[in-house]
Amino acid sequence: MSTPGRVACCALVLALASSAVYLASPPAVGGAIVVLTSVLAASAVIPHLRTAVGSMRLVYSLLLAGFVLMVMNEASYLAVVTVGVSESAVDAISVPMVGAAYVLLLAASLLAMAPALRYDTGGVLDAATLAIATASVLWQVFLAPALDSVDAPRAQTVSTFAATIVLSGTVGVVIGVGVNGSVSRSARPVLGYFLAALLIAVAGNGLNATATDPVTGADAWWTDVLWPLSYIAAWAALAHPMGSAVFEVGRPHQSRLTTRRLVALGVAMVITPAIAVVRSFTDGYVDWLTGAITTLAIVVMVLARVSQLAAAHRDAEARLRILAERDALTGLPNRRAVEQHLGDLASRVATGHALGAVVCFVDLDDFKGVNDAHGHAVGDELLAAVAARLAGLARSESDDLVGRLGGDEFIVIGEGDPSLASAPMMARIAHAFETSFALSDGPMTMSASIGLATASPSELHTVDELLTQADHAMYDDKRRRGTASGRDGA
Repeated sequence: MSTPGRVACCALVLALASSAVYLASPPAVGGAIVVLTSVLAASAVIPHLRTAVGSMRLVYSLLLAGFVLMVMNEASYLAVVTVGVSESAVDAISVPMVGAAYVLLLAASLLAMAPALRYDTGGVLDAATLAIATASVLWQVFLAPALDSVDAPRAQTVSTFAATIVLSGTVGVVIGVGVNGSVSRSARPVLGYFLAALLIAVAGNGLNATATDPVTGADAWWTDVLWPLSYIAAWAALAHPMGSAVFEVGRPHQSRLTTRRLVALGVAMVITPAIAVVRSFTDGYVDWLTGAITTLAIVVMVLARVSQLAAAHRDAEARLRILAERDALTGLPNRRAVEQHLGDLASRVATGHALGAVVCFVDLDDFKGVNDAHGHAVGDELLAAVAARLAGLARSESDDLVGRLGGDEFIVIGEGDPSLASAPMMARIAHAFETSFALSDGPMTMSASIGLATASPSELHTVDELLTQADHAMYDDKRRRGTASGRDGA
């Protein structure tokens, strides 16, 4: 039998044996069973803590601290039935102790699953929201009325409510991580064990609240039988050979906010107020304070989900704008962005709001020969290298733009007095081609033909006129230097 199979068999045997012994034994033995299984779960954390590094060491430290508090809580109740410790005194320390344990376990879960939360915040939020809404329904319909019927102390009511909500929220996080694919398939049984431990704990809290004697207010003796089962499930998760892998979450697929999810989130927001209204009209007990707290929490989570969706929409729009205005190969502004920038500059020059415009058309010499001799992959690499070098020519103090028109054609646009800016710009471009370009095939030299077009204040030029003028000047330069007789291919 494989190790996972042995863990499952051991967990099943332990669960059956602990339940049988608990139900058939006096309270002292039952209490000892609860303590021993809590120690079993805590001890399973120690091997992981010894080998963990980085943030995972903190995760296991939080887990261990949470389990140790649970052991102390269970041991204190065992002391009540074995050595006569006052139960009221134990109750007084149990509420903060268990609350702190649940917070530590929740913190460990959130820290371990932070990558999944970061990449699929929406999906995990959806699952946690629906889990808390379900817990709120459970609370309003069953748990709160049961506690009210026995006049439970406010501290007990608050602790039961907090435990139910925190554990249910953790259940939602675990379900969300399991659904979005961030945990490997081989580690999903571990996730299942943890989920079982959490769900049994929720049920245990519920039984402790609903199975209380209405006359004496004492808990039914058999309700604690679920706690050993929860601890055993936690032990199985940690003892499983993939126990540590469940915390090594990868990048999940992002969950889409479908119509079905929107409807479910809408129901989650209104279900608690709806139940409260119905119960108030039927003379049922309504815990308005906890109902308001859970409704507020759910509304905040839904608004966070909507905010996350809006941010994703803005990011998508920004990416689309970049794709529409950037050249895919070089990352430079494409023809569309170049023409828009040049049009804005030409308008400001024509109205006297800019000192002038300088447009340099740059065309690589015999680029087709590079593609033919070295292949298009090297040609693309050369284009990217040329683009990077030309981009470095943009003056930081000016609104210069370097773009790619297509193929082996680049454009450099500068703002300033043409009589002062033209010659330095042409010189910087020519200097950029004086040294070779480092490519995967080795260094490669490349020359370029440059054409100049200018616009002075109060001169009216269209974008097409300036580009055509610079293009013709570039060809004049190409013919003078005899580098090519026609336009090079891309």
